[in-house]
Amino acid sequence: MENTDDILKKINSNNPELLAEAVKDIKENGDLNIAETLLSTLSTFCESHTQNTIINLLADIKDNNFRPLLIKKIQSASDSSLKSALLRIVWESALDYSPYLEVLIHILRNDEFAAAFEASTAIENMVCNLTAQQRHTLRQMMEQFPPEKEFLIENIRKEMGCCEEEE
Repeated sequence: MENTDDILKKINSNNPELLAEAVKDIKENGDLNIAETLLSTLSTFCESHTQNTIINLLADIKDNNFRPLLIKKIQSASDSSLKSALLRIVWESALDYSPYLEVLIHILRNDEFAAAFEASTAIENMVCNLTAQQRHTLRQMMEQFPPEKEFLIENIRKEMGCCEEEE
């Protein structure tokens, strides 16, 4: 794989061919170091197509060691749009983020709408992976949600009902 600086130059070039080349190289030869660099620089990608390409690339990572890196970035993100983009990676990922349920609930309860919405989608997508104890915790926490966030948890409740019917 090319060095990280060369990869970032290609990504930031606004040249679709170079972006595609960089993504291919990362997919074939990338490691968590480049993933961590991409997470750290995600907000610097000006063009939305480039940012979406990187989000999709990061959502495709299958290494469970990526999860704590992403969660740490989410927790430290102060910009709502960046936090929303990072949360999108969670719900688009095939990785199981259920161990981070409480982090996502905290975001859902306390953050602005965009981040809270992305967190609710992530939780909704992981409901069937939750343990019985986690579902119990989730139910208890949802009962304490402020009324203005109630509509964000409707789909989570529905999904919980579906998962419980399957058991």
